[in-house]
Amino acid sequence: MARIAIVGDSTSVAGFRPLGFAVYPVERPEDARDLWAGLVGGEYGVVFVTEPVYAAVEDLAAEAIDRPIPAVTIIPGAGSSGGVGGAKISRAIERALGTSMLIREEEE
Repeated sequence: MARIAIVGDSTSVAGFRPLGFAVYPVERPEDARDLWAGLVGGEYGVVFVTEPVYAAVEDLAAEAIDRPIPAVTIIPGAGSSGGVGGAKISRAIERALGTSMLIREEEE
C-alpha cells in the first residue's frame, strides 16, 4: 500500500502523525528541497506540502505534476488563507475545460 507524506512547518504537520502519515517538519520551507528526491522517488503515493513549502519547491514539483504517482497536493499551512492551493485548482480546471470558471459565493 502506498504511503502518504506531509511536509511543512512543525505546527502545520504535527497532527498528521497519528493518522499514519510520514511527517517531515522543516524549519524553513527551503529545507524541503533536500528531502524532495526521497519524497517523489516512489515510496509515497501522495505528498502533501504546505503552501510555503510548495513555493520553495515549485520548480521541483513541476517535474512530478505530470506523473500519476506521487500525487502532490498543496494544503494551507497554519495561519494561511489557502491562496496558492486555490489558484492551482483554478488553473487545473481551466486546463481541463479550456476556459476559466468563476466561482461565486451563493447569495443568502
